[in-house]
Amino acid sequence: MTTTTDPSYVDPALINPRAVRLVQAFKDALARMRDEEGLTFEDLNVAADLLQRIQAATGVPLALAAMPLYSEIFQGGQDGYTPSEEVNSPTYIAGSPRIDNPGTLPMRPDEPGTPLIVSGRVLDGHGRPIAGAKLEIYHAANNGNYSGLFDDGVPTYNLRGHLFTDADGRYTFTTITPVAYADSHTMQVNGVPEAVAALGRSLYRPAHIHYEVHHADLLTPWRGEIYFKGDPVIPVDFVGGTLAPPALQADTVLHEDPEDIAEHGFQGPYRTMAFDFLLKTGTSPDTITPKAGPA
Repeated sequence: MTTTTDPSYVDPALINPRAVRLVQAFKDALARMRDEEGLTFEDLNVAADLLQRIQAATGVPLALAAMPLYSEIFQGGQDGYTPSEEVNSPTYIAGSPRIDNPGTLPMRPDEPGTPLIVSGRVLDGHGRPIAGAKLEIYHAANNGNYSGLFDDGVPTYNLRGHLFTDADGRYTFTTITPVAYADSHTMQVNGVPEAVAALGRSLYRPAHIHYEVHHADLLTPWRGEIYFKGDPVIPVDFVGGTLAPPALQADTVLHEDPEDIAEHGFQGPYRTMAFDFLLKTGTSPDTITPKAGPA
C-alpha cells in the first residue's frame, strides 16, 4: 500500500469498481424512494435502530437481523431447479450425528408432536438420481426453539442429523411435524410487533424443515427450507410472504387408520411428506421444466 503525506491521494490500485457501482446504485435507489415514496432520513434512523435492537436481543449478525427486508431477493431457482437460499440460517449447527437411511432424527423420548415420515429423492437436471448426497436436516421443536442455541437443557443435536442418499437418490427419515413459531426473543423487542403489523405480516414463521445438500457433482451446495403446502402462515411469513414459493412446498398426508398406525409403531395418527430435490450439476442443462410430484 502506497503511503503519502498528500491527503487527497487515493491509490488507484485499491479502488474496487464493483464496490463503487454498488454504493452508487444503493444511493440511487434511496433517492428514488425519497422522491417517489417520501423516504426520510428519520425513516432510516428508525429502521436502523430497530435492527440494532433485534441484533442485541438475538445475538445474530446485523445482516441476518435484516433478513425480513431482503431475504426473497437472494433466492435461486428461477431456472426450474429447486429454489435455494444464499443466506445461511443462523439456526444451523455443524457436527450433527449421522442417521441411517431410512432413519430417525435424534429426539427426546417424550418429544411432543405428531410423528412425520419424510421421503423423496435427490435428482439432477436430467432427472437422474444423485447417489451418496449428504443431507443435513434440522428443524425447530414444538415450542419453536432450535436445539443447541440456548442453555435450555435440550440436547444439542435434538431434531438434527444427516444422512446419505441411496443408489436411487432416495432418502427417508422420521421426525415430528414442525409447527409455525414466533421467535420469543424477537417478539419482545420494543417496536417489532408494530413494524410487523405495518408490513401486513405475522410474527410467526410457517412450519418448515431446513436442509443442506452436499455432493461433489453439485455446482454449489443446496441450502434452504421445505414448507408444508396449505399452511396459512406462508403468505404472511415474518421473513417474507414469497419466501416459500410452490416449488418449496410439499404435500403431506395425515394417517389415522389404527392398523396403519400400529404397523408403523406409533401411538397415534402420523403424517407423511414427500419431496424431490432437483439440483444442478456440472452436466445438467441451464434450465429445466420440473415434473409434478415426487417419484
